[in-house]
Amino acid sequence: MSKREKTKHKGIYKRGDIYYITYYVGPVKKEKVIGPRLSDALREKLEREGKAKHGKYDVIERQETMTFDDLFKLYEKKGDKKNYILQPKQTYLDFFRGWKLSQITRSDLFAFRDKVKATPKRNFKVVLEGEQVTDAHVNRIMAGLRRLFNFAENQEVIETSPFPKSPKSGLFFSEKRGLRNFFTQEEVVKICDVSPEFLRPIVIVAYYTGMRLGEILKLRWEYVNFALGVINLPKSKTLKDETGLGQMVVMHPELVKTLEKLPKRSDEWVFTTAEGLPYRSWHIYKPFKKTLAKLGIPTDQFSFKELRHTTASIMNIKGSDPMAIKDQLRHTDFKTTQNFYIGTDVKYQREQLQKITLPPAEA
Repeated sequence: MSKREKTKHKGIYKRGDIYYITYYVGPVKKEKVIGPRLSDALREKLEREGKAKHGKYDVIERQETMTFDDLFKLYEKKGDKKNYILQPKQTYLDFFRGWKLSQITRSDLFAFRDKVKATPKRNFKVVLEGEQVTDAHVNRIMAGLRRLFNFAENQEVIETSPFPKSPKSGLFFSEKRGLRNFFTQEEVVKICDVSPEFLRPIVIVAYYTGMRLGEILKLRWEYVNFALGVINLPKSKTLKDETGLGQMVVMHPELVKTLEKLPKRSDEWVFTTAEGLPYRSWHIYKPFKKTLAKLGIPTDQFSFKELRHTTASIMNIKGSDPMAIKDQLRHTDFKTTQNFYIGTDVKYQREQLQKITLPPAEA
């Protein structure tokens, strides 16, 4: 090891080309490696001296001893237990397991994001062949990680989150705006006709409610209020419910008829296998893709989620109030409805444009 060399700055010294600083946590003397630049050592020294005056060294100590694994355990114990943070737990741990919180930098966040993007898409631990991880999916993973670090900051186990404050940092992918793909009403009718018998009512629920596949498969009979013609979802991806009743999804009269005729194999779950167990997404994924393929609908552009887009798009084309569309899809922000669902396809826009055709000139 190189010989320790003093500098003209108190508490700063060199070994070779690397600068170190010394500081005190209470009566205990500490040492920290900085790097090859004296300016970085001076800045770090000043910051730590300032924090010493405000009693922040206990936070520094926790940050330098606590691992990412410890942070996740703390979140599971004291955090708000958000699903979008808990579900990708293994993804987070596969990358950050054993890392000290003080080691994680912004560049590590970029490396993690790129690794998630390059990993084959999985669903219930099954690799979905040909399915690429979308930018939106990566952004949800990153949003969960950001919230986890914000929790760490609030619990005073790190000084500041490594996530950049600026939304223009480039850490999150820019999601494309504009109309999502959606089925025409004629295509929805054909999908229902060609779908396996067990799949048909699930498609109808998706079309008439705009519910996500996960919400449909977790639908319980207790959530369905036939008297009022509504479905209450106590747990959902968007909107926080303050009443405890759950988010309200209005049911179309045709949907009420469909659910009333549905075979009741379980007192708990609406959609189940012959054994009375709730369906999983893989029960729906392949049959729906096969149905689309039979109809000549490109499966690389359309999947089950387009049924939710169809609900909003058809409501808009038929002249529904935009706020009614927002409420039916249960968006937190109207901008989401506006940016992605309210608009027209080319065919419909051309039909509307033709309404301003000038009359023929008089002879």
